[in-house]
Amino acid sequence: MWLIDFYKTSPMMLAFTGLYLLLYVFSLVKVLLNTHSTPKTLAYILLITVVPIIGMFTYFSFGVNYRHKASSRITKSHHNLISKNFASIIKDNTLELQKSNAALLGKYHNLIHFIYSLGSEYLSLNIFHLLLNGEAKFPEVLKTLTAAQSSIHMEYYDWENDVRGNQIKEILLDKIDQGVDIRIMYDDYASRKIKHNIVKELKNAGAEIYPVLKVKLTAFANRLNHRDHRKVIIVDGHTGFVGGINISDRYDNSIDTGLYWRDTHIKIIGESVYNLQRHFLVNWNSCQENELTLNPKLFPPIPTITEGNRQVISQIVAGGPIYPISNIMLTYFKIFTHAKQKLYITNPYFIPSDSILDALKQAAISGVDVRIMMPEKSDSVIVGAASKFFYNEILEAGVKIYLYKKGFVHAKTVVADGDLSVVGTANMDIRSFDLNFEIMSINYGTALASELETSFINDLKDCREVSVKEWNSQSKFMFLLYSIARLVSAFL
Repeated sequence: MWLIDFYKTSPMMLAFTGLYLLLYVFSLVKVLLNTHSTPKTLAYILLITVVPIIGMFTYFSFGVNYRHKASSRITKSHHNLISKNFASIIKDNTLELQKSNAALLGKYHNLIHFIYSLGSEYLSLNIFHLLLNGEAKFPEVLKTLTAAQSSIHMEYYDWENDVRGNQIKEILLDKIDQGVDIRIMYDDYASRKIKHNIVKELKNAGAEIYPVLKVKLTAFANRLNHRDHRKVIIVDGHTGFVGGINISDRYDNSIDTGLYWRDTHIKIIGESVYNLQRHFLVNWNSCQENELTLNPKLFPPIPTITEGNRQVISQIVAGGPIYPISNIMLTYFKIFTHAKQKLYITNPYFIPSDSILDALKQAAISGVDVRIMMPEKSDSVIVGAASKFFYNEILEAGVKIYLYKKGFVHAKTVVADGDLSVVGTANMDIRSFDLNFEIMSINYGTALASELETSFINDLKDCREVSVKEWNSQSKFMFLLYSIARLVSAFL
């Protein structure tokens, strides 16, 4: 009764309470309708209920996914239009390659069809060069950029204002003087250090250079939730680079930065570069007004492939907030469930979805030799602790966990059954599965898979294996911290 009397004498408090309840119910409805991950949904509901004001602010700042809103400018319309035009000018050799390579590709028919169905991701024949760490990648990149004749396209998450960053800038300035078309996209947040010098110098010299998903104060948090995490270079339309290595000295161990950095990239020459180019154009036409058309200059004839010992048949998989499903996560899932003998995974950020967790467990329980390599010490305390939450579950299933001790392992690679491999930009977490723009090359062939497997085995020498007994011997307090970190990671 006293509460009713209080509200009768305090109409302002009654109005405030009504407004609060309205906002509370509205927030819960938004979370339930728009958050598809069950753990994330429960986490936001708990946060909004326990600390309502902070919870509502956190959800509407960080949790709202604008993936389907046209106002994001990175829209499905660009992707659909370019894909339609792409199909009309590029010959699809998928069926021919499947027939001529039936011994290799026959067992991967379902995987190939699945990836193809994600968006006309054609099979293509290429030659590859595996580039381990920045000390292998950067000299190859500098050489290839120097030889460019027609165009250079670059899309990078992190470009630093350091030795390697400025070396690449200087070559680009020279190529501009030679009449080469330079088009560059960079992530506005991660590459913020180059805005006031490298970006200005290149733009003043005639390069077209733009940020992707520009960060604005009015939408700061949400924009941080949708980053362009790709690391791609396309030279003259037929030579491409893709992998985990950003433009930064810390990836190059020939430059002393105080920490050994283990990462993987590949150089590709072949028709897979057409698909890299296609996905580049989608983002390019969405981040600035002067749209590029799919003209023959951007898709020139591929040089004759002569290095038979380096041949690989590939498909490109792109992911990001414009896609209706999680292309990256589902491709990983399909590969993991397809493995029959060996599955070697290297990834720095391991916060798997339930589907990925189940795929890894069923593979191990089925007798597949599943090994996962991660850094012993993560560059993110929360992510590192959240990853450890899943160790016991996969260890009990028979998955082997190796923690890299030599430095920081940042590679995003998979090798399966000796003839299937993945090299790309995607981590195994919700950010790469659902929020960031990512890209990776799925490769069929023993040559690249063998080199990646050899690299994996060599890296094991710098790892320590985690045993079930060792893991279970930790204190309950540590498991509590891992559990809390896993809960917090739902908001990341």
